[in-house]
Order: sequence, then C-alpha cells, then structure tokens
Amino acid sequence: MRRPGRPGFAGAEQPGCHLIRPSRERGEAGLGIPNETELIARLRARDLEALGELYRELGGAMTTLARTMLRDADEAADVVEDVLLRIREKAPGFRGERGLTTWVMRIVANRCRDLLRRRRFSAGRAEDMDPLADSGLRAEPLEGWDQAIDRERVMAALERAIDALPSDQREAVILRDRLGLSYEEVADTLGIQVAAVKSRLFRARAALRLALKPLAGG
Repeated sequence: MRRPGRPGFAGAEQPGCHLIRPSRERGEAGLGIPNETELIARLRARDLEALGELYRELGGAMTTLARTMLRDADEAADVVEDVLLRIREKAPGFRGERGLTTWVMRIVANRCRDLLRRRRFSAGRAEDMDPLADSGLRAEPLEGWDQAIDRERVMAALERAIDALPSDQREAVILRDRLGLSYEEVADTLGIQVAAVKSRLFRARAALRLALKPLAGG
C-alpha cells in the first residue's frame, strides 16, 4: 500500500522537494474499480452500459498508457476505441483471475506493441504535449524548494525526461508511478516478472533523478 507522503517517482525527488506524485492517491489495488465483480458479469453479458462504465473508470489510464507507448495522441485515441471493441468481444471468456484492470491494460499494451511493430517508431517531442493536462501529476514544493521555479517548467522537464527513457523503462514508470498499479499488476500487464519490473524502475528513477537534478540546484 502506498504510504502517505510517498513520492510518485520514488528516487526522482531532490532534497527539500517531493517533486511529483500521482494526482489521485490509490490503495493497494492500484486502479481499483467499484463493484468490479458485478461489472465483470455485465461485461460478460455484453452490456453496453457496462462498457461505458469501464471506460469512465479506466479510460484515462488506457489513454495515458497508449500515448506513452505510441507518442501519438490520435493513434492513442484509436487504440482505446479499438480496445473497447475487443473487450466487448472477449469479455464472455474473461475468467477474472488477474483482475479487470490488469486484463484491460494488458490488451492496451499488446495492441500498442502490434502497432509499433508495423511502423518505424518515431517519438513525438515532449514540447508538443501539454505537460499539465496530460501528465496526471502535480508538483508539490516543500520548504527549501525554490518557489520561483515555474511549475510548467518542472512538468515539461519531467515529460522530456520520461520521453528520453528507453521504452521498457518508460512503460514501467507510467504504469507504476503515474497510474498507481502494483508491482504485480505492472508485471502482469507487461508480461514480465516482478523482479524485472523493479529493475526497470530502479534504472528509470535513477535516470529521472539525474535529469531533474539541475532544477533543484544540484
């Protein structure tokens, strides 16, 4: 469970500053869905209202992951729409062993990988995105932090640092630190072991800490 005050990007913060954390604190279940068992039953019955409810609960997370992987807002929106159709088609066979959130996010990740295999990867510039609207994060200056530093500058620097990460590290960071999934959920979504998730996060957070150090006067 996330403890109060735990920075979203552990290890990326500088002395005197909890730089970033998810915009909404989540419990042990990560992206928890109210009445999940009931929602799964309705999805299995191909209830369109249930599909809309699922989108209201996870649509933002689905879009964030797709944008992170594809670096293209239009393609990300297309992926989310396609995934919703796939969920409706596949839901009757969903057994619920790994949880609805993990299942949905894994479909998103796999669909993005399919697209990436079909085209040459071309990363969008971080400056082309609105860091405040798209990041889902917030800066939280504490005592000793330079109050004159512009918040948008901090967030834009963060987005550039995340954008520069290798794709496997970037995916792990987004799923764990931005969307709040547990290590086990991240591992299931990416199809890797928990130890590999922790290794990717360790390397990613070290790179983010180094990239953001100048903003803290380091």
